[in-house]
Amino acid sequence: MIRRAASLSLLLGCVGNAPVEPPSLDLAMFASRVQPVLAARCASPACHGSDRRRLRVYAPGFFRSDPRRVHRDEPITADELAANERSAAAFVVEAPSAAESLLVTKPLDQVPHLGGQVFSASDDEHATLLAWIRTGAIP
Repeated sequence: MIRRAASLSLLLGCVGNAPVEPPSLDLAMFASRVQPVLAARCASPACHGSDRRRLRVYAPGFFRSDPRRVHRDEPITADELAANERSAAAFVVEAPSAAESLLVTKPLDQVPHLGGQVFSASDDEHATLLAWIRTGAIP
C-alpha cells in the first residue's frame, strides 16, 4: 500500500511541473520606470532588499549582488537589473490578468503580504506596475 501511494504521488508530482516561461516583458520600461519604483518602495533590508525573499530587489544604497558593494550608492549593474526584472516577472507568471498578478496584489495587501499595504490602487506606482505587466500581453 505504501509503495503504491509513493508511486502515485511520484506520478502526480510530475504532472503539471513543466517549466513555466515568464512573460516577455519590456526590459527598457522595467529599467526606466519599474526599477525606480521597486528601489524606492521595496528595496529596504526589512522588505525585499534581502536574499531571503522570493522577490529580491537590488538597489543603490541597499542590497547588492556583490556584498562588497552593499550600501554603496553606485548605480546597479546590468546583471542586477536583469535579476530584478526576472524576479519581478516571476510574480506575473500565470496571472489571469495584470491586476491579479502577485506583483500587484501583494503590495495592495489583497493577498497576504508581510509588508502590508505598500500602494493604493490610485498610486502612480501601482499604475506603473500594471502598465509594465501589460507589455507582456497580459490584459
